[in-house]
Amino acid sequence: MKKQLNASLMISLAAALFSASPMTQAASQEIAVMAWGTTWEQGLQVVADKFEKQTGIHVVPVTQSGSADGYARLQSMQDAPKIDIWFSTSSLAARVTPDKKLFAPIPDAALSNVSALIPGAKAPTWVAAYYYPLSIIYRPTLVTHPITAWADLWKPEFKDSLAVPDVQTYQARMLMVSALTHGGSIDNVDPGFTALKQLRPNIAMFYGSDSDSRRALAQGEVSVLIGPPSQAKPLSDAGVDVTVVSPKPAPVMFDVMTLVNTPKQAMALKFIDFVLSAESQSTISTLYNMGPVNHNVKAAPELAAVLPKESDQVSFDEAKINDHVAQWNERFNAEISR
Repeated sequence: MKKQLNASLMISLAAALFSASPMTQAASQEIAVMAWGTTWEQGLQVVADKFEKQTGIHVVPVTQSGSADGYARLQSMQDAPKIDIWFSTSSLAARVTPDKKLFAPIPDAALSNVSALIPGAKAPTWVAAYYYPLSIIYRPTLVTHPITAWADLWKPEFKDSLAVPDVQTYQARMLMVSALTHGGSIDNVDPGFTALKQLRPNIAMFYGSDSDSRRALAQGEVSVLIGPPSQAKPLSDAGVDVTVVSPKPAPVMFDVMTLVNTPKQAMALKFIDFVLSAESQSTISTLYNMGPVNHNVKAAPELAAVLPKESDQVSFDEAKINDHVAQWNERFNAEISR
């Protein structure tokens, strides 16, 4: 009987030691965050390292090529998600996060920095990590005159010179700019499509990958790139001389954090709140050239110089974008991109 008790005790001790092993403890003290590779490398990695030092929670990065790719991967693991936080555009997040099986709400009470957020940066199921405008990035040595307005891009001197995002990239904002600058609106995109057809001779490439468009600008295959100011940062760091302007109307967009429905929500919320802190927002603005969503943080000086004035900024109803973007994309592919 005594031997049986000793044997049982040894088995219990062994099980306890195994459950408390460093590997098991480490796994329980980590979260997985899925984001774009550039976003991670240029800003979030530094934030995640600081977060781990302060909390002991390790952040495992998972790279997505785009928001749609990330969402497809989440759907494939819906019954047992292995991602705790997913970065997305606000437009896609607004469409998919009502799925209560896959996503959890982000309560204001869990965020110590929620009161510092700028307008529009928080929804029940997502919170913005940063904001950015759609801007014009160009190589000053490759253009005849400085670019100051959207209308400049339609000039004949820019024939075969532009890298322009397709409709699905940056939430159809180039279509919105084309519409607004030619008498249309989100409810009347016909002038936008007509304007893009007129712009077509000047467009050397439509892109869905930021890295492809940056490469084209760096190599001189195009002289102008339409995209957020963050596109200019790696080019400048590599010694490529670029100029950024954000003319009126300047669409402003958010990239956001969503909370996936996993057992690690408490740790994930800590990371989300940490990203919203003044220290992290300053890091993201400086390293990644994105606008801070914490109103107590000023944009990095270089970025502040190219951000649009508040009076020049425009925003759009994400529900309308979501309702129409598939139709717009079909029309874009049929009439313009081919």
